[in-house]
Parts: sequence; structure tokens; C-alpha cells
Amino acid sequence: MTALASDTTRDSDAATGGDVSVVLGIDVGGSSVKHLLARSDSSTARPPTPLARGRNATPTSSPADGLAEIVERVRGDRTLTRLVLSIPGIVDEQNGVVVRSANIPALDGTPLGRQLADALGVPVDVINDGHAAAVAEASWGAGAGIDDVFVLALGTGIAGAHVIDGRVVSGAHGSAGELGHITIDPNGRDCSCGRRGCLETIIGAPALHAAWADAGGKGGPEALLEAFASGDGTATAIVRRAASALAEALLTLCALVDPGAIVIGGGLAQAPHHLVTLAERYVRERATFHRVPPIVPATLGGWAGANGTVLTALLRQHAATHRTPRTVA
Repeated sequence: MTALASDTTRDSDAATGGDVSVVLGIDVGGSSVKHLLARSDSSTARPPTPLARGRNATPTSSPADGLAEIVERVRGDRTLTRLVLSIPGIVDEQNGVVVRSANIPALDGTPLGRQLADALGVPVDVINDGHAAAVAEASWGAGAGIDDVFVLALGTGIAGAHVIDGRVVSGAHGSAGELGHITIDPNGRDCSCGRRGCLETIIGAPALHAAWADAGGKGGPEALLEAFASGDGTATAIVRRAASALAEALLTLCALVDPGAIVIGGGLAQAPHHLVTLAERYVRERATFHRVPPIVPATLGGWAGANGTVLTALLRQHAATHRTPRTVA
């Protein structure tokens, strides 16, 4: 499935005139802000043709004001009906509050949804960036056509989200999906969460970097995976251990959640997908009673979050106007 936009730093605006009702999705990262603009009446069954797309530097000193300026510039004289932003960190999605964002500390404790709604005069939703990417991958990416998808992102940390019928099931307290903090090795390394031996301490990017460096390897996780592909014995041992840990976590996931598909993305799961392929093999070799679903690489890349904000905006706008959106295909 083709994403809404490719990685570009320029706007591509196909609409002229102000008689257009639109929704806007903004994916706020630590260094850049990606935006996608679409007609409010677009179907949610497939990615709509964007009216505008692009990126800007992330405003860090006064982020709320900077984001409002970006919105005003992108929407132009069109009628904006809903804005959805994704933020890295802990987000109170119900109230639109950024509880904590390690990448953008100036947003900590900010009622961003209310502030932007007051400034712009439109409904504003604020969601977690991992949730946004998961919704996009489940609906328009590798999980398209499957109603029950668990999306996992392998990067500095390990983020996860369970998406059913296009919506994230976030749990009673909004913290479901933390697969990175399943204990794999009780005697393993200390984890940032305060426990020991979590999946993140074995397969997170810093853990892989440290293991490779301790073994005398040069470069980061990418160099490790390249060495693995070339048959380096040390790299092979590290990557196999990481894939084995991921497989154990995925077997636990299958036992507890029984998803219809597992989609794995993030920086460590990029093509040629060594970790994904090896982990899938281990899962299928070790499964007993488990119903192992398709385990596939993500397809939307770095624009998954922006796609997810636009999809969320469309779903909520349709619901607000009493339209029944089409089933995501």
C-alpha cells in the first residue's frame, strides 16, 4: 500500500481557492514536523490524495505557538474542520495533554489540544506518535485488510500498539502494548523502566550498539546488521540472541492477545529485515499451542505517523458529522 507522502522537505499543494473543507495531520518529531492535508470528505478506505505535504523544523522554544503558525500556513484560506497531532512521549489523549515528552521537554504538562483549539478555532486531538503510526500501518500499510493487528516498532525503545478495526486498544490506563518491557532475562541488564532483563535491554538500538561495541565491533546497529549479513560470527551471535528474545516476546503476545497479524517496523526492522525474518522463523519453530499469525515488516516508513494523524482526523471528523466511514480495506 502506498503511503500518503514520500520523505520530502517541500510542500506539494494541489488545491487552489478557499472553498475546500480539509483535515490536517501533523506528526511532531524531535527534529522535524511532518504535515499532511486532505479533504474532509475523503474515504478512510485508502490513503487520499494529499492537498499539501511537507516538513518543517520542530519549534522547541515555544512549540505551541510554532505549531499554530505551521497550521495557519499549511491550511491557507481553506476551511479546516479538524487537526490531529502526534507527539512522542506520554500523552493524555482524552484531554489532549502532553504529560511528558523527552524529545520536546518544553511541551511537558502542556494542554496542547486546548491551546491550539483556542488559537485556531477548530477541534484538535493530540495522540501518541506510536499510536498514530500503528493505526496507519494497520489500516493503510502492511496490516491493510486485517481487522486485528499488533504493530511493533523496533528502535531506541520498543513501542507496541494493538489496533482493532482501525482504533488503538490502549487499555484501562492508556498504557497497553508495552511489549518492550516484558521480562526476557530476569538476571539481565537494568532497564530504564526500573526492572531487569526487559526485551528492550536486548534488542533496543542502544543494547545492540553496546553488545556490538563490547565485542569489538565498529559502528552502530546498522553496521552490526551488515556484518551479520556478511556472515560475521560475532555479529551473528548478537543478532540471533536479539531475534530469539523478540521471538519469545512475540510468543507471549500470541498467547495473550491472539492478533490477526503482527507488523514490525522501526529503524531496526528496515529492509532487508534480518531481525524480522529471523524472529519469525524462531516463533514458528517454538510455537506449540500458539496460533501464529502473519509476521510482516511495516511498509509506510518514516511517514507512518503522519499518515496515522490524517486517518485519525478523518475518522473523528466523520464521526462528528454523523457519517459512517467506510470499512478500512
